[in-house]
Amino acid sequence: MKLAVGYPWSSPFVYTEFAETTMNLEHPEGCEVKFFRGVGWCPARRHIDLCEKALEWGAELIIIIGADQVHPPTMLKQLIKRFHEGYDLVAALVPVRGYVAWQNMKPFQPMAWRLKTSDETGSMDTRCYRGMEKDADLIHVVKREDGELVKANFIGSGVLMFHRDHLLSLKKPWFSETIIEESQKRIANMDCTFVWRLQSEGGTTLWIDTTIEVKHLQVFQIDDTYSERFSDWEKPGSANLEICAFNDPRKE
Repeated sequence: MKLAVGYPWSSPFVYTEFAETTMNLEHPEGCEVKFFRGVGWCPARRHIDLCEKALEWGAELIIIIGADQVHPPTMLKQLIKRFHEGYDLVAALVPVRGYVAWQNMKPFQPMAWRLKTSDETGSMDTRCYRGMEKDADLIHVVKREDGELVKANFIGSGVLMFHRDHLLSLKKPWFSETIIEESQKRIANMDCTFVWRLQSEGGTTLWIDTTIEVKHLQVFQIDDTYSERFSDWEKPGSANLEICAFNDPRKE
């Protein structure tokens, strides 16, 4: 089996931690693994590019990963295990790099969603889901405590495995940007839309493997508020040594 791993990233430079963990990803037995960098002028084009390269190579399965993430070394093996168990559209929870105030979430929370059943909503509501802003009450946020493998409807492409046949069943373009014409602002929903299309047009089902724990890399803009927010780090031994080592030579 040919397994393509693609990372949509226009810059030739990536985070060191991503490079280190990617080199240490264990390859599943019986799989020929090849990595592809998706390039282009926007996220949608970068996703399309990596998929085109994967198909040209002859990939049967495609896994999209973020080049701003750190992945467990067994991740590819875990995803392929799910495929052999009969799950061909599988994703992993990835922490959000920040906070979306109007969503039902905590800062940096891993996010995926599924539509609630009528039993969960407690009514015979027949509304068609129109988006998070209008129908948030129809959505359940997937959490790790929901189980090791959870059926879902919406997630981004942070870690996403799908079969070439489902990709080819979609009308092109596979990914496309949504632009607000008046402001020319881009709405960051093209990967969630793609995942929905794999289900609605490709006839497959989305599953979240909550046992795969991914870290999302971030570069913060430090302002004056950080001094108070992390004031407890002034105490020796309390700081995260990987970020800020406490070192007072006067006390050594």
